[in-house]
Amino acid sequence: MYKKVRLFITLSLLVILTACAQNDKDSVDVGESVDSFMHVHGLSYDPQEPYDLYLSTHHGLIRIDDEGQWNWTSSAEHRHDLMSFTFRDEETMIASGHPAKASDFQDPLGVIISKDRGKTWEPIALHGEVDFHVMEVNASDPDVIYGIDAHGSGLYRSTDGGFNWEVLETKGLPEDFATVFALVSDPGNPESVLAGTQRGIFKSEDGGKTWELKSNEQTFVSGKGVSKQSGMIIVYLYGQSPGLMISHDFGETWDSLNLVLEGNDAVTHIAVHPSEEGVYTVGTREEHLFQTADGGENWIQIAENGKPLR
Repeated sequence: MYKKVRLFITLSLLVILTACAQNDKDSVDVGESVDSFMHVHGLSYDPQEPYDLYLSTHHGLIRIDDEGQWNWTSSAEHRHDLMSFTFRDEETMIASGHPAKASDFQDPLGVIISKDRGKTWEPIALHGEVDFHVMEVNASDPDVIYGIDAHGSGLYRSTDGGFNWEVLETKGLPEDFATVFALVSDPGNPESVLAGTQRGIFKSEDGGKTWELKSNEQTFVSGKGVSKQSGMIIVYLYGQSPGLMISHDFGETWDSLNLVLEGNDAVTHIAVHPSEEGVYTVGTREEHLFQTADGGENWIQIAENGKPLR
């Protein structure tokens, strides 16, 4: 099982690390309809307009509204390759990644934010220094953010919403940070963090400084806090009992959400509706999007192989 976990994560990392090496498509205008997209790099509901869903891709940010319309949010200058995109708070989007071809931003982007729903972006930290392919914003305290640089330079932590960062001296976590696939922090306790790695699942209780191996028979490749309630998270497990799972005790026990993907596909990003219980959307490595409105009892597909299903 350990070898299978390592093989899956290795293949997944290769896909993600090469995701930024593609050529940019021709530019489109703000609000132009989306015919197709390349890669799922982030997924989040709008806290203020909770039936609007945002999808970050290799070629920019997409807004999916409550009527099922898909539109690009920005002009060519700000159609960045947004990695680890999410909302930091009700007013602010946060992301990392690589600049659009028409942009004069440095590569990599470091940490960037948008306060106009993705029309424009501005760097706030580590500009030209890091590319966070993993970035975890705590659900109850969004000032606390964890990041893993795609090039394995370390585990970073911010306590002021991403403006300043500390590179943590970690103990117990695999030294090759490129093998850390996902992080999820306890929604009720930002000091408690789980890491899904090639070696299994690790847990920290002191803000990412020291780690303990919790399981070498399974790992997770994506994770998200369900609400501000302590312990409630959703992850996509691989290994023993694979599939999309919810936990009410921060990973001690798991309940299935009835979504197991075929082959080497896996859920890479998870969006949790901010006000409707049991409403989730997930994006996969093979560019599918699935949605449930009843806590995983039933799922519908809204995108297939990078194309919206209207």
